[in-house]
Amino acid sequence: MIEEPLQFGDGGRLFGILTKAERPANAASDSRIFVFLNAGLLPRAGPHRLHVRIARELAEIGIHSLRVDFAGRGDSLPPAEGPDQRTVAADFVEIMRLLESELGDIEVVLVGLCSGADNAVRLAPQDRRVTGLVLLDPVCDQDPGFRSRALRYSTRALLRKCTTPSKYLPWIKRCMAAMFGTNDDADGSADNLSLRDLPTTEQTRDALTTVRERNGKVLAVFTQYALEYYNQLGQMGDVLELDDYDQFCTERFWPQVEHTYPFEQHRRQLIDAIKSWAS
Repeated sequence: MIEEPLQFGDGGRLFGILTKAERPANAASDSRIFVFLNAGLLPRAGPHRLHVRIARELAEIGIHSLRVDFAGRGDSLPPAEGPDQRTVAADFVEIMRLLESELGDIEVVLVGLCSGADNAVRLAPQDRRVTGLVLLDPVCDQDPGFRSRALRYSTRALLRKCTTPSKYLPWIKRCMAAMFGTNDDADGSADNLSLRDLPTTEQTRDALTTVRERNGKVLAVFTQYALEYYNQLGQMGDVLELDDYDQFCTERFWPQVEHTYPFEQHRRQLIDAIKSWAS
């Protein structure tokens, strides 16, 4: 593979790393590129360098990728105002212009974790060249059976906590934090739906419909982070009620996996799933 740092946009305000496969798998993969969007305020490498790992392993199977920093994140300059959805949309125009100049005719797969998934959903309908989405913990409405399933999950979690001494440590830590008014989050991975600018159900439905109409594909992966709104494989398909959903969208539900993939075993699980889906 070949990795190339790129400054682009007005005045070189944006920055990204283009990873080009030395030998594309076939003519179709030569024009296909995965674009990794920022997860929250994290830089383009992703949590625990997850984006780097995925990009380089995609290159091994002949697929190009771009890890990019939106304005105000990583090595990209902050916008004059914002950042907000307008600046993200403007940055996306610059990203697509860059890719066209580097690779010619392209098909783009947007990859996003958490708020990156939110941005991918909003951006997909804006450019006809977006033909794929990899959504990691996207938002999803609860379905009618969600509450009863949530109760079962809570009961199992309580039983595990009661029978595993190490499970008491996070609870003790939270109690101490509440008692002394501290909020210690050493790994910086704390996240909450209230911190995300969530797309609406209609926006999600529109994004997936658009990808389907372009003969594209979607991979949606849900971890334990999503348990407050998603707790059954196939729930997103049931909520969105799209024709032929199972033909173009693949769901994965990993309730034992943490949101930012801090463990190598879980990173490996995700990388393998994305490579298999991409192939």
